[in-house]
Amino acid sequence: MNTLAAWVHTPVAQGVGWALVHFLWEGAALAAVLAAVLFLLRPSSARARYAAACLTLFAMPLAFAITLLVLLPSHQTETATAPRPPNAVAQFSVLPSLQPAPTPAPRTFRDFLPWLAPCWFLGVAFFYARGLAAWFGARRLRYRGICAPPPRFSRCLTQLCARLRLSRPVRLVESCFTDAPVLIGCLRPVILMPLGCLANLPAGQIECVLIHELAHIRRHDYLVNLLQGFVEGLLFYHPAVWWASRVAREERENCCDDVVVELTGEARVYAATLAALEHRRALALQAAVAATGGSLMKRIRRLLT
Repeated sequence: MNTLAAWVHTPVAQGVGWALVHFLWEGAALAAVLAAVLFLLRPSSARARYAAACLTLFAMPLAFAITLLVLLPSHQTETATAPRPPNAVAQFSVLPSLQPAPTPAPRTFRDFLPWLAPCWFLGVAFFYARGLAAWFGARRLRYRGICAPPPRFSRCLTQLCARLRLSRPVRLVESCFTDAPVLIGCLRPVILMPLGCLANLPAGQIECVLIHELAHIRRHDYLVNLLQGFVEGLLFYHPAVWWASRVAREERENCCDDVVVELTGEARVYAATLAALEHRRALALQAAVAATGGSLMKRIRRLLT
């Protein structure tokens, strides 16, 4: 505890505290710019809206880092004044018993500011540990409770990869632990389909789901999603970060929806596919990601209009 109290009063802790405070208005300003850009862009322009959201989201840690670099030298370049030798005459001229007792100075915001740094470090560690646990949990889904699909679906996946010009090998498996299509991995991606989904959905709807997942692979969305988790954990205390990240995820799904409509030309069929997947997920009473991510009703309404 003494070590922590001593570190809190260092220039580094002071700089981190001031950077955290300054990012409150910096993040709000960036979020306001993003809101204005989204207001000017049409809802159908998913790619432009997604680019704006990602640019804003990744500009936030850059603004925080620049602010921290600017503040740290100002706290480290304090001029130290040489101590004056004690004046013997002044020491013996006043008796110690007659000297007034020093009154404690009232605490101000600057006294509590350095304690923001350890609190921030604890929050960052918590969110990064949670994200790491979720990543390991997703990795286990690649090898547990899976089975190979019928060969015709593997051939369909190969044909769709050729249409989307994907050179990386993509693996398709059925999983007992998912209730919606899930994409895992970046270098060696795996598409997990719920067990029984391939047998119960029509061929056209299965093709739409596979195109959606392959669009995520072509756009490197899995890697971008990991970077989003890094930004969310680093600046977890600001609501603007979570809002910009949510906008990016919603527009990412819209971008992949547009790819499905461009290749198939059947917006209503794909809307019915999303409704069928959501019905399966509601029956399982469990949240899912990937093809059913984001606000489903907004995506279906967008496809139909």
